[in-house]
Amino acid sequence: MDHKDYTSSLLEQIRNSVKDIHTIAENETFEFFEKCVPPEVVKGGGNVFITGCGDSYCAAIATKPIFENADTSTKTGMVPGTPTKAYRNIEFSRYHNTYSGWNPLTLDRNMLCVVSISGSPARPNEAAIRINEHGGTSVAFTANPNGKLAGNCKYVVPMTLPDYDLAPNVTSYYSSVFSLMMYGFYMSSIKKQLTPEQAQKCRDGLLEYVDSYDEAVMDRLSKQAFDLAKRWEEDGVDNMDFVGDGPDYATAFFGSAKMVEAFGGLTTNDDSEDWCHINYFIKDSDHIGTFIIANEDSPAFSREMETIKVMCSIRKHVAVITDAEESLFPENATVIRVPKAKALWMHPLMEHIPLDFVAGYIGCWRGRRPFRNSEEPWCQDKDAARFRNSKIEII
Repeated sequence: MDHKDYTSSLLEQIRNSVKDIHTIAENETFEFFEKCVPPEVVKGGGNVFITGCGDSYCAAIATKPIFENADTSTKTGMVPGTPTKAYRNIEFSRYHNTYSGWNPLTLDRNMLCVVSISGSPARPNEAAIRINEHGGTSVAFTANPNGKLAGNCKYVVPMTLPDYDLAPNVTSYYSSVFSLMMYGFYMSSIKKQLTPEQAQKCRDGLLEYVDSYDEAVMDRLSKQAFDLAKRWEEDGVDNMDFVGDGPDYATAFFGSAKMVEAFGGLTTNDDSEDWCHINYFIKDSDHIGTFIIANEDSPAFSREMETIKVMCSIRKHVAVITDAEESLFPENATVIRVPKAKALWMHPLMEHIPLDFVAGYIGCWRGRRPFRNSEEPWCQDKDAARFRNSKIEII
């Protein structure tokens, strides 16, 4: 069968990515964010924390640079933005003040952006309640404006989420990433770190980048991902590791999550430095597939190139997701070129697509239901807490 002949909810989401992001953009204008979080609230804000679980945490990592450095649409033209931290949810809700402290002089200036599509898991709600009780400002980014998280936050950004059947979600990720990016630029404009014209230019540039994934590019990426996945399946690849740095680490993390959700694969994720310290030593390397994100404008590109050379010297299955020329990489690496972005911060919105395709095709071949739904083993203890019924505890 040809790659185009395979269908699933996951593959449908990937193939509709460009169209869906434009639908989101039509709704989520700067005027939209002004109605969600008034300018006077943004002006009074100081530090920003972004938190979430799973894909939502990946979105926090991906968009942190937008908040901490307002972009003026040149590769090196960043201007100071807002001090920002991307927190794992449990780290923010249970550990934050044990090492950072809550400054009584700036409590009301801390703003927490809590990302949760459904708004129902306990931990995002715990984080929102916690910052509220400490005097800060909570903003929910959720597709459920009437849900629990929206009710626990002072302000709500109701995200647009295209509707698909049950699948490892790609739509939730690019909805979260786009919403946080646009909110970051809205915030920078209100704080006069960017002019309204500069903020709009950033928005327009991002949508131009989205459009660079046109029909021909998407078809090529689908075919390359299909061929790679087929070859790895035939070679018995079952475990995979994913490598990325800075905002590209979000792509690596997200890609690893889709493999787990699509077919139950065993994965790890790391950066280009620590991979050489740890995953270098994993046994049975002939059956490990390795993905690394390495774009030319990455500050870590030289280190990534070194790491790729090491990978290719000890492993048979290495794939590079990059906007650089193929000739730069070892001959035994599989290079999947993605469109070049005008600015470093744009990459995470789209560069995950080849990884999503791989997850989608392997999921089809293995006949796995998304999230291994109805497969064993499942926790049989009715009193065991996974994430929705986990105890909320404010410290």
